[in-house]
Amino acid sequence: MYPILFTIGKLSVYTHGLMMAVGGLFGGLAIFYMAKKQHLRTDFILDICVYALLAGLFGSRILYIILYFNEFSSFEEMLYIWHGGLVSYGGIAGGLLVSLLILKIKKEPVLKWFDIGIIGLMVGWAFGRVGCFLNGDSYGLWSISKLSIWGRIPTQLFESIWSLIASFLLFYFGLKIKEQKKLPDGIIFFGGLGLYSIGRFVIDFWRDEPVTVWFLKTGQIGSALVLIFAVLSISYLFGKERKPNGSN
Repeated sequence: MYPILFTIGKLSVYTHGLMMAVGGLFGGLAIFYMAKKQHLRTDFILDICVYALLAGLFGSRILYIILYFNEFSSFEEMLYIWHGGLVSYGGIAGGLLVSLLILKIKKEPVLKWFDIGIIGLMVGWAFGRVGCFLNGDSYGLWSISKLSIWGRIPTQLFESIWSLIASFLLFYFGLKIKEQKKLPDGIIFFGGLGLYSIGRFVIDFWRDEPVTVWFLKTGQIGSALVLIFAVLSISYLFGKERKPNGSN
């Protein structure tokens, strides 16, 4: 594991933070590219990416503290984010809430932005999970299989790869199908949440976490809830789309 990339004097550059910053950069560039393609405003993309990244970091840490409160012996330890300890769904929720607020203030089409935002998020998440791997955070089970690295199943890298696959599917197929079939805004976003939650649910079987309910781990319960939410939201959007047509 390489939690610290390099040190200059008293300044240490942590791999997790660096990879999150790189992920934010590439995710933001992906959103900028798609926004230009769809003739959306691009003058506030940097602002929304920075604020969403900070809110995501805050949200993921808060949820980790709530779920694993017993791991901390003092309030000061809760601030040591460079030691690891982030919950992805808290980060997604925090980033989305801040993005929603900014888009509402600027009177932008929220779901249209969320459709391209989820793709940028998946791109950024892929880099962030590489940071988790280098930091030794969110690690997998001990294993002697050929897939293991440093003696553990690299679940962080599995999730990174799945995030890239999901972003590819959403970009090359999702956006094209949405345009051709004239699907409602929000379909890509909720579809992306569903894709991520399915992959995360499966990968978490190999994650080194205790079982909390039945045979499921905490992350899997969260994934199941997100998947249900995504499916219900997609059903609602399609139902909403059909109602005006059915009344003619």
